[in-house]
Amino acid sequence: MNEGHIHVIGAGPAGLVAAINLAKNGYPVTVYEMKEDVGTRFNGDYQGIENWSTEEDARQFLEAVGVETNFRFESYADGDFFNPSGEKYNFNMSRPLFYLVERGTSEWSLDQGLKRQALKAGVQFEWGKRMTHAPNGKVIIATGPKAADAVARGMVFKTMHENYYAAFLDDEIAPQGYAYLLVNEGKATFATCLFEKFSESFSFFDAALKRMQKHVDIDIIDSKSFGGYINFSLNQPLMKDHRIYYVGENAGFQDLLFGFGIRFAMHSGYLAAQSIIKHRSYPALCKEHIIPKMETSLANRWLFTRLENLGYTIMLDRLAEKDDIIPTLQTQYNPSWYKRTVLPVAKRAFKTRLEDKQCMHENCSCVWCRHGEHAYAEVEC
Repeated sequence: MNEGHIHVIGAGPAGLVAAINLAKNGYPVTVYEMKEDVGTRFNGDYQGIENWSTEEDARQFLEAVGVETNFRFESYADGDFFNPSGEKYNFNMSRPLFYLVERGTSEWSLDQGLKRQALKAGVQFEWGKRMTHAPNGKVIIATGPKAADAVARGMVFKTMHENYYAAFLDDEIAPQGYAYLLVNEGKATFATCLFEKFSESFSFFDAALKRMQKHVDIDIIDSKSFGGYINFSLNQPLMKDHRIYYVGENAGFQDLLFGFGIRFAMHSGYLAAQSIIKHRSYPALCKEHIIPKMETSLANRWLFTRLENLGYTIMLDRLAEKDDIIPTLQTQYNPSWYKRTVLPVAKRAFKTRLEDKQCMHENCSCVWCRHGEHAYAEVEC
């Protein structure tokens, strides 16, 4: 048994994957969660673990980071895409485009599945615990996003519709983003994701819903609204005081192109655990395995914003010509000389909405601040 007690603050996917791997390797682990259970900030909405950015299938990825699929994990390939004028596309692909997961407190949610795995591995939980200071020893900060670089406005509902997904590209309903519909086993999620004009999110959602209902014949029963956001940032320190590790969206890990960040969250939690277990540099591991993908997603985001509505149609037309869109999508996520050329421009154009004003304080010890050597770090979760 390893003697060093590891403290994980925040019980999202990043924190739980870190805890699971550490506990399996003999470390005593305590997870502190401000809420009384995992997944409480979600509403049973469906999300996706993307399966298009790497040659490794998402199932293989989960096995590699020590995660069992004891939660809803449904493969989705055949679906519809709509351009701004309403033309429908159905693409050829050699494997699932993504795996649908559920978020929230229900038995088969991703969150509850990871909690069960953590408990089985011997992880201890402190529920309803708002931490004011980081405990002594190794601490993993996994408290989620701190600002909104993209927002989602949506609803969950019951339906008689068959399992299905659809995506809509149009700046009139999702500025520089997309709207999506996910249906599984009598439940559905519909949302619009905006990368601009956040103050108009309700209006854009109403417009997106009308667009969806125009093209998809679906009944909507017992709908409930929800909202969410993602946070992306590059080049911020990933450790402090040689003992505090930042993972998931607390570290800014996110795919900025389409906001599918669950893989990054889990991967960062796994890398933090491996850093402790194998005495390797966590920032170096992130630089090797995650940062290049994030930089490529930033370059992709800059290129995507140049398309606008006409460009979306051209992009969809080109994908429709492919016998298999998966290799094409993988290419878009691979670093290349072109993406490296675009990256400096994209970095100058992108400004995260996270403002860490507390970093100006003398001897600042808040979790937002990655600067300096401190005896402790204040955290909230």
